[in-house]
Amino acid sequence: MRKSSIKNLIEFRRFSKIRKASFVRRLKTKAEDKSNSDGGNYWVRSITALSSAFRYNDNQIVKDRLEAIQEDFEITDRKQTKVMYQRNMDILYNFEDYDFSTLRPSDELTFLSKPKEKSLLDIGGLPIQIIPNHIFSYEVNDKKYIGGIWFVTWLDGYKKSDLGINSEAIFTYLKKHYSKDYKIMPKDCIVVDASSMNVVTYQQIVDGEIPSLLGLTIAIIRGMF
Repeated sequence: MRKSSIKNLIEFRRFSKIRKASFVRRLKTKAEDKSNSDGGNYWVRSITALSSAFRYNDNQIVKDRLEAIQEDFEITDRKQTKVMYQRNMDILYNFEDYDFSTLRPSDELTFLSKPKEKSLLDIGGLPIQIIPNHIFSYEVNDKKYIGGIWFVTWLDGYKKSDLGINSEAIFTYLKKHYSKDYKIMPKDCIVVDASSMNVVTYQQIVDGEIPSLLGLTIAIIRGMF
């Protein structure tokens, strides 16, 4: 069975009945789609800059990346490349003066490694790949807490309910791998839509502000097998 990304699940929710059936048939095959379904290479320059700015709590990283992309934008004549650069710059413009500390639960964060083998989880009988930008821990009164953050973007645009699926995925990832040693904080399962600047946390699902859709979506897919 093919693995799915969280973005695949979000896309599935928007498909017509015919496309949903086609998606499920494709999942049943063993061949892996070698393309990057999350469009990572397209957005890599903006998303990695935001990821680094969060890690080091320094938006100068964003400004430096903007300058580098601007230089590349000016020297290329290829229209498609210019469009890609412009879209990445548009994201970074929004975060030039952003206070990344508002996303950090503590001034002192420890960033944990994310081994590739940990990224693939069986959720409801489907292999789902979960790759947040950072997993971090911190201590308060000698208690160890853990959270994660995921910067995402999509030309079609994310709804808050879509971002909620990402936040659920982070929580699920942390529960699978770290619940024995850390207390998972729903408010620290953070998803940032880099295009709209919307921020969603798993706490909003716990509080009923955003619907819980991860398990439901997987159940719908499994029901079509």
